Amino acid sequence: MKRIKSTSITAIIASTLIWGCDTNLDMSSIEHTPKLVVNSFVNSDELFSVQVSSTIPINDTNPPKMIENAIVTVNDGSNTSKLVYDLSVQKYLATFKPSPGKVYTVRVEKGNFNTASGTLTIPNRVVSAKSIWKDRTGFDSMGFETGTLTCFISDPGSERNYYEINLYRFDDFTQEWLIMPPTTTDPFLNENGIKTDIGGLLIDDRSFNGSAKQFDFITSYGNAGIQYKFLVEVRSLSDDYYRYLQSLASYNAQGGIFSDPSPVYSNITNGRGICAGAAIQKDTIK
Repeated sequence: MKRIKSTSITAIIASTLIWGCDTNLDMSSIEHTPKLVVNSFVNSDELFSVQVSSTIPINDTNPPKMIENAIVTVNDGSNTSKLVYDLSVQKYLATFKPSPGKVYTVRVEKGNFNTASGTLTIPNRVVSAKSIWKDRTGFDSMGFETGTLTCFISDPGSERNYYEINLYRFDDFTQEWLIMPPTTTDPFLNENGIKTDIGGLLIDDRSFNGSAKQFDFITSYGNAGIQYKFLVEVRSLSDDYYRYLQSLASYNAQGGIFSDPSPVYSNITNGRGICAGAAIQKDTIK
């Protein structure tokens, strides 16, 4: 399941520099100074990874190329590790998985570029009740039976928390997990939830801080009498991760050529991109 389309982030960043107006902009008068684009989306279940590219001119329609020969290091406050480029995933990989609560500083050096850096923290994993699914709980507009998929979040009360909820259905034909739209009748989710670019839901705990919250989603019962297999993924996000996904949703939702562009959030010094962490809870329901 691919979480972030990293190769498109540079193009998004470049396009936010264009604003809607009714006069033609002379692109030749704009001088482009390339900067490193550093993207590191990490969680405690996977090896620490960093993807590196560079910004492109706003009139360049080609996708950015990954930089394979940069010097990428990660420091956890006491030790510094050098990451190695893996061509199969187009990322620099460490030999360790990040730990919740630790602060990591990513540093990228490459030729004539200014050295870029960013800092991230992995939130503590939120331990909640296991997600459940019930069949035949209602009917859709066509009269077909539907089910209810319920996930739970036991929110810690000592801090501000942010979450991303992703729902998946297993496809027996393609043998892969497919993202499901988060269809719900929950007033809180319909009013406060922000849909992400991959089809998930972004929320914060401002209205249920320190309490256990239940979220219900409507699902199809099955196909030709065969019950679906579901996967519920609840991600606890760092503040930077939430702000990035929130800004990306705002950017994608901006309307028309005459609207002001929504800048995509970046926390990289001397560059662009994002360093962000998440803790994940997954429940598979058969």
